[in-house]
Amino acid sequence: MSSTAVSDRSNLQNHQDSANTRSVPASSAMAVSTDTRHTDTASPIDLPSISRPIVEKALIQFIKNLPLYQSEKPFQLFIDIPTSAPDQRKTNIEFSTHEVEIHDIRGQEEDFSLEKQGFQVGRLERWKEFEERIDSSKEASGKTVDIRESYLSALEELLRIEVEGVDRVAIFDWRRRSSDSGKDRDVIDLNDLDSYLKPANMAHVDQAPSAVLNRVMKTFPSEEQAVLLESRIRLINIWRPFKSPVYDWPLAICDGRTVPAENLVEVDMVRRSYVGSNMFVLFGERCRWYYLREQRPDEVLLFKQFDSNDDAGVRCCPHAAFQHSQISKNIPPRESIEVRALVFTYPEVRDDTIEQT
Repeated sequence: MSSTAVSDRSNLQNHQDSANTRSVPASSAMAVSTDTRHTDTASPIDLPSISRPIVEKALIQFIKNLPLYQSEKPFQLFIDIPTSAPDQRKTNIEFSTHEVEIHDIRGQEEDFSLEKQGFQVGRLERWKEFEERIDSSKEASGKTVDIRESYLSALEELLRIEVEGVDRVAIFDWRRRSSDSGKDRDVIDLNDLDSYLKPANMAHVDQAPSAVLNRVMKTFPSEEQAVLLESRIRLINIWRPFKSPVYDWPLAICDGRTVPAENLVEVDMVRRSYVGSNMFVLFGERCRWYYLREQRPDEVLLFKQFDSNDDAGVRCCPHAAFQHSQISKNIPPRESIEVRALVFTYPEVRDDTIEQT
């Protein structure tokens, strides 16, 4: 990034504490406008299976490799820019749209794993217990309901069953998404975990490696950090629909083995409370994409966003939502929830002072 841009960004960071709002325009969020083709009265229970080809052709957005990035790091701002700032750009990113083939894994779920392709399908048998809590995390009185009381603890249990070598789990973020245009907002507060986001059509990885390590430093007390940073650290996204199966805007996941490291572009994500980073993906012909057709609420996609193990076959899996080429008019909107968890495998010599939770 140029010295001028660094100065401007530093000024913006200094202004964060005095910003009037944490909200950002909906058009600035990492999502795509969803052309909703459903009725709110459609039943999510008795819908017939929609016939689709085994390979779906769909459009996904990929970051452009701009010459600008030779002198300036890609960024997105999710804060209000002071009018006095000389640089009023919210982002310096541009995307291009490409048609890709997305292969249905329905009936072949057992062939995919976190260690081989970087993703796998799990089962959440108790999913019905959590639907009402996920759908409305605020009671009629306005009191916030803490979903950690049940849902997140169930997901931690699932991780310990599905993932090898789990010593500690730390869930630090969750997001709900909907393709229902009735839930769109003119302004999105990314710090409000109760708000709905739109499906994201950009191929991306949730966090860059540096952001994961910073997350560990930010989350845990200093006396625990040394051993945790020596551990194997995995960031795993736990993604599932709720209310009904996903008929439109399902999640496509890329086989991590087919993504060259040079196709991952780190991007600064500047929010009011901190500066993080994720990775957008350059288009590549050899990348192979998959999805689980009509994924049900009891079916959970687990996929790696980071793995500190240098010997791991897959370090991360890009993903993106896509719109089906063949859908009925009377399908329910996609409703989904994603949860991000740090998963630690301690080194062989463990520190007995670290509590295993």
